[in-house]
Amino acid sequence: MPVFILMMHVKPNDDHPQLSVIAGAYVNCFVDAESFDVAEERALKFLKSHYWIPIALEEGYEVTEDDYVGDPDGLQVYKQVLADKELYTFHTYDVEG
Repeated sequence: MPVFILMMHVKPNDDHPQLSVIAGAYVNCFVDAESFDVAEERALKFLKSHYWIPIALEEGYEVTEDDYVGDPDGLQVYKQVLADKELYTFHTYDVEG
């Protein structure tokens, strides 16, 4: 099955445990799915169930092992996605002031 990466901009919902300190995040959603639409649906379900509100899909495309030639860290992530079917990396930014 293909692996897709979806780069999403999200913000915490009102029930998020760190609402007072985290203003938002950019999330790399790696999903092993039969199509882009299915990958997006699964990523959105995961994010919503973890108290995030999607703001925008910044970018999304299919990746293969060949995309990580010369990138051992990226290749490790790719292989982890093949094993676990999904992997999410969050890059949060704090509330200012």
